[in-house]
Parts: sequence; structure tokens; C-alpha cells
Amino acid sequence: YDRLIAICWPLRYSTINTNLRVLLIIAGIWSLVVLLEIFPVSLAARLPYCGSREVNSCCCEHSPVYRLACADISYNRQLATAKTLTAFLGPLTFIIFTYVIIVVAVTGVASISQRGEAFHTCFTHLLLVLLYYVPVIVAYVFGDLRLVPNVDLFTSILTVSVTLPPMLSPIIY
Repeated sequence: YDRLIAICWPLRYSTINTNLRVLLIIAGIWSLVVLLEIFPVSLAARLPYCGSREVNSCCCEHSPVYRLACADISYNRQLATAKTLTAFLGPLTFIIFTYVIIVVAVTGVASISQRGEAFHTCFTHLLLVLLYYVPVIVAYVFGDLRLVPNVDLFTSILTVSVTLPPMLSPIIY
């Protein structure tokens, strides 16, 4: 979003990205994240647990919790899949959509040096996006295909995917 505004409307950047607008965007995203989590957690809390209470995960996911239940968890699995796809594909779709708009806008710029500067600005962000999404995609695809041999490796891949990009962000930028 920031790059879209900076590249497509550079002279209006400060009037479009006001503190209030950014605050509303942040509040909206946090509200969506909370809403995406409340329902699955409340469903998992209602399940009967009669076996082990040891959760085999270090991530904040409800999937390892509801798998411990001794009742039908098919609805929980469907909800988890829908939530994961929403939380994963929603931002990715938005990122792709904004970069398509940016590429169209930049190709209309006459100067090659301006194009290079705009693409350089976008490249660093795209590198971080790839550093986040590629391990997550690999983990979930390999997990669905049962190519990840154990839960610990799956958890390790996901942990790296959420810690590596923020660590590298200051270095890349």
C-alpha cells in the first residue's frame, strides 16, 4: 500500500497517508485478525479433551489443540483451512494487485532512470515478501502432501518463516 501511494501518487503521498488513515488501517487489520481468531478458539474451547493435554507446537495455532479432542473435529479442520487461506491469500492477493498497478504506472514513466528507481524501491519489499511466503507455501504444500516427516520440522519451517523476514528487514532496507 505504501509503495503504491509513493509511486503512483508521490505528490499527494502526505495527504493520502495521514496519521488518521494509517491508524484506521492498522486498527482494521488488528480487528480482522482478532475476529479471525475468536471463533476457532471458542469452538476449540467447547471440545471435550480426554487424552493427552500436551500440545505439539510452539506456534499460536488452534490446530494442534483441537487435534487433541476426542470428538468430531471435521468442522474445526474446515474452519482452520478457511481461516488459513483467508489470512494467507488475502494479503498476498492485495500485494500482487498493488504491484500490478505499480508496474502499469511505472511502465508509463518516460525516464528509464525513474523506472529503475521505482523498481529498486519495490525490489526490497518483494524480497521480504518472498522470504516470508516461500517457506510458508513450502511448509503447507509439503505438509499437505505428507512430505514433511514430522511435526518438529514443520514447526521449525514455520518458525523460520515468521522470524527471518523481520530480522532481515533492517539489513535489506
